[in-house]
Amino acid sequence: MSEMQETGGRLSKEAAVVRPLDRKNTALLKSMIGLFEQGQEPHHQSFPQHFGPAVNRPAISAYLQGFLKPRNPFRSRYGFAKGLFIKDDLVGYLLYRLSEINDIFYGKPRWHCHIEDIVVHERARGLGGASALMDALLDELSPLGECAISGIVWSGNSASQALFQKQGFNPLSQSFYKVIS
Repeated sequence: MSEMQETGGRLSKEAAVVRPLDRKNTALLKSMIGLFEQGQEPHHQSFPQHFGPAVNRPAISAYLQGFLKPRNPFRSRYGFAKGLFIKDDLVGYLLYRLSEINDIFYGKPRWHCHIEDIVVHERARGLGGASALMDALLDELSPLGECAISGIVWSGNSASQALFQKQGFNPLSQSFYKVIS
């Protein structure tokens, strides 16, 4: 469990805490929807041809709930969502998918974690919250042994690029998109 409090532009251990999110606390879903919408806004502005506005709240809710429900036998031990809390307010989350892969392209069987989304509320950005979420995930995955961890960072998202690089990630590939209408 990672903890922090705002001191000199950073969060310290007394102010914030990272903990798993699960379906038992459904009141957090409304906060998660708000964070999702806020986190998607820059993508909508940067890539209007690819992303539409995040206005379908039932679809957003269903998407987020998918990370809070048990989906595989590892759910009780390896959660799919982590939340960043300041006091009792959810100010950020990290969503991920964890699976064991046995793919011919990667050789021997190993764990794979794909980071789906990291969002930190505007008021808490730049204070180390995303790093705390990532640290908590890496701490949770370390007992698995060999685990390939991936995430997609959209062009122009320098904060996410810096976060992944700070955590020791390296770019491996480049994705290309084209929207045909």
